[in-house]
This record gives sequence, structure tokens and C-alpha cells, in this order.
Amino acid sequence: MNNSHLPSPLITSLLTIARNEIGIKEIPSGSNRGPRVEEYLKSVHLGPGYAWCAAFVYWCYEKACMGLNLANPLPATGSCLNHWNKTTGKRITSGQVLQNPALIKPGDIFIIRRNAWQGHTGIVTGIEGAYIKTIEGNANSFHSAEGDGVAELKRRIDSINVGFIRYS
Repeated sequence: MNNSHLPSPLITSLLTIARNEIGIKEIPSGSNRGPRVEEYLKSVHLGPGYAWCAAFVYWCYEKACMGLNLANPLPATGSCLNHWNKTTGKRITSGQVLQNPALIKPGDIFIIRRNAWQGHTGIVTGIEGAYIKTIEGNANSFHSAEGDGVAELKRRIDSINVGFIRYS
């Protein structure tokens, strides 16, 4: 039997950990603070009050890696664009994905550029036609630049303007 289509133990654990965080909220709303949010930020050596989508992704990978006795392959950064630039994972550009959406897999990390130095990121949980299903920190159902919690969302594949990163 060929199991190449099944996610690795790391990705299986990652997705479980991320799903268990859905519903975590900032306290107070809009503050980039709160006990769990500050735990995400601390994992990338940042204090309270910073945008935390990239810290959430790092924290989820860190927990999954710890459970499997693996080193976290992600750079410890709170910056989406820094993550893209410093990754040792497999980069899949937005152009490549537009040509072939089947390149996207659960566990991939998407990177969006919002301006010269700001971005947004999250974890892909599935693909549904022209959309990816995601779990994102510092997000909300309105896809605003800074949300107030961990949310499960759908995004158009063509809205991902930088690309995806895959860690096996």
C-alpha cells in the first residue's frame, strides 16, 4: 500500500494542535495580548502587544515537534516575510500554485504580503476548489489585517500573493 498521500506524523500532530487552539481570543479584544497570545509571542522571543499570526504558526510547530522529539524547522520569528526569507522548508511560489493548485497540501504555511514590511500567515488544513481552508492566529472571519483570535477560515488561492512553505 502506498502511504505517500498520508500526512507525516509531524503534520498530523500540527493540525491537531492548531485545531485545538481555534477560539482562543485576545484579552482584551484588539490588544494583541492575553495569556495564550503572549505564550505564542514568547515562543518567538517577543513580548506582549505584537501582531502574532507568525508566532502562532511557530508555536504550533514547536508543540508538534516537542511531542515527536524533533527540532522545530521553522525560523523563530514573528515576521511572516522574515519567515519566507529565512525558511529552510520548500518554498512554493504563488505563481507556481496558480499554475497548479494541487501543489498545496495540508500543513503548508501560506504567506501573504500586505505592504513592504507586513504580512499574514497561517496553516493550510485543506483545499476546496479555488479555496484553501486554514487555521490562522491574529485573525477573524472578516480577513482583516489584524483579527483578535485563532480562527478557521477559507481564502481564495489567488489571494496568497507570496506563496506557501512546506516542512515535512
